[in-house]
Amino acid sequence: MQLVVDKIAKSFGANEIFKNVSFMLSKGEHAGLVGVNGSGKTTLLRCLLQPEFADAGTVSLASGATVGYVEQDFGSINGSIWQFMFSSCPEIPDLRSKLERLETESEKLSGRDLKSSLDDYARVTGRYEQLDGYNYETRIKRILIGLGYDENCWNQDTTSLSGGQKTRLMLAAALLRNPDIMILDEPTNHLDIVMTQWLEKYLAEFKGGLLIVSHDRAFLDNVVQRILELEGGHLQSFKGNYSRYLEQKVIQTATQEAAYAAQQEYIFRTEAYIRRFKAGIKSKMARGRQSQLDRLDRLEKPLQNKKFTLRLPPATECAEKVLVMENLSIGYEESILASDINLVLRRGEKTALLGANGTGKTTFLKTILGKIKPLKGTVKIGNRVHIGYFSQSYERLVPEQTLLENLLSEYGFTEERIRTLLGGMLFHGDDVFKKIGDLSGGQKARLVLLKLVLDGANCLVMDEPTNHLDILGREIVETALAAFDGTILLVSHDRYFVSGVADRIWEIEDLRIKDYKGNYEFYLQEKSKEQSPLKETKGHLRQSSEHRQMEVTGRTARSVKNKERRYSIEDAAKLLAKTELSIREQEAMQKLLEVKIADPASHTNLEQSRKLAEEHTAMQEKIDMLMERWEELMEVMEVQKEEKKDGM
Repeated sequence: MQLVVDKIAKSFGANEIFKNVSFMLSKGEHAGLVGVNGSGKTTLLRCLLQPEFADAGTVSLASGATVGYVEQDFGSINGSIWQFMFSSCPEIPDLRSKLERLETESEKLSGRDLKSSLDDYARVTGRYEQLDGYNYETRIKRILIGLGYDENCWNQDTTSLSGGQKTRLMLAAALLRNPDIMILDEPTNHLDIVMTQWLEKYLAEFKGGLLIVSHDRAFLDNVVQRILELEGGHLQSFKGNYSRYLEQKVIQTATQEAAYAAQQEYIFRTEAYIRRFKAGIKSKMARGRQSQLDRLDRLEKPLQNKKFTLRLPPATECAEKVLVMENLSIGYEESILASDINLVLRRGEKTALLGANGTGKTTFLKTILGKIKPLKGTVKIGNRVHIGYFSQSYERLVPEQTLLENLLSEYGFTEERIRTLLGGMLFHGDDVFKKIGDLSGGQKARLVLLKLVLDGANCLVMDEPTNHLDILGREIVETALAAFDGTILLVSHDRYFVSGVADRIWEIEDLRIKDYKGNYEFYLQEKSKEQSPLKETKGHLRQSSEHRQMEVTGRTARSVKNKERRYSIEDAAKLLAKTELSIREQEAMQKLLEVKIADPASHTNLEQSRKLAEEHTAMQEKIDMLMERWEELMEVMEVQKEEKKDGM
């Protein structure tokens, strides 16, 4: 075992964060640490890195084991990007100097002195090879490029980097050090999808122990083989990735709730018996029952994590064409980010905008909203379209105002009404007097989401809405957006979130926006087809395999998640009707395509014939996906109806 944690505990005053936390991490084991915001994950990491910080228990490392951690303090960053990376593993330059010195000295020595010098040289060389010193510069280049630092910026001064860029650089340095155990706290926070996928592949090759705190469910699915869940001050271990954990958690929760309910029923009946017969003929039996109760090992009530409430109001009617972009070019005078954009966003569509960092996703949204002028072309907003905007910089929030002041000035509700609304988003009591500038990222995100509900918009434009939310919060937002009958255009690097919400993908790449008329799984399939056969190397085949695995794990997790979602019958009915309409539309389009395929004139050209066949296959896959969705919704409605009957 590389890491052994035994019964550690931590409290802040009377507030107990966790107790009796124990687990082990073996060499090569990759584990994910999950839990809601405030459950103590960061505190636990601090106890692992600084064992004296814990109130009780022990943290033991294997002899000589090194630990790598992505620091949150940027004070140690200086020099250029390349200089910082080169000095991140100081032992390698030091060993190089020793080797040079020993080589020079050995030329002047003989006899025993020469033998001693050669022995030292062999020892230093062994350590140098162990650290892979001969490939040091190559590894630096590989890591920098993988995390989005192109060669033309390697001489850039690190003091000019943004907070997100510095975080990525600290991650790069941690990977370069290649420690025996790596502890990563939200490593994907400032990575786009391409960088995240690169990191997944890199960590898959990492031979040491790995402990990751992350809210990125797709990342956990693809990297870890065990989930550690911190909940209610206790730590539980689950074998498998995040999807497998979800399945086990559903079964465990149902079992615990059933066992607790059965024990409570037994206690109620026994106490009633004791009260009834404690003074009568059966008093001896009553005392015996009391003795049994006293010896009973009482189960703890299953923990119910606090959830905020998010239900978007029905979308008001608007034009069928919500957004129309014609010959649009976006960017700035000195830099065009995308051009020749001709897209239409239609009523009810839920579209995700993807692309690498810096390709212009936020600029595209701000151009649509009129906050940035287009370089060329036009953006038309349909009649009666009311846009609600979620900005990742929370532009709608005034840092100096309290929550109460902000909502009073913007909506004019009574204080009682505002307190009720804020309570639904987990702001209670004196929380309403907190200054917005003092809120955490997750609290600010919940406040902006509340404003979207109050705005009653029929088109939501959202820029990284889940960035600071924990997994539970992300699932709540997914559920609300899936049930929303309006139009959505969102930017997100959370593949799991995109897969659960979007039914259409736009991707910015090479100064163009490509339109994929299908969900995220369809997008992955199409991207795979676009790869040139000449480039279909072993690495590419492995990537395609990983994509397919992601689709499988995604479907599994969504299946579990859909069963967990607490849709109302009304919401499920709306989604069911919409899904049935989509099925009919797709089937009608497929029939038209089949008529075209049956026409011999359509097959005079081999390329045209192949495209028709591929289009038919894609349509059938989309119909199959919609049918799966229809079956899931039918199951949800049946469960809800049964629960409603049982509650009568």
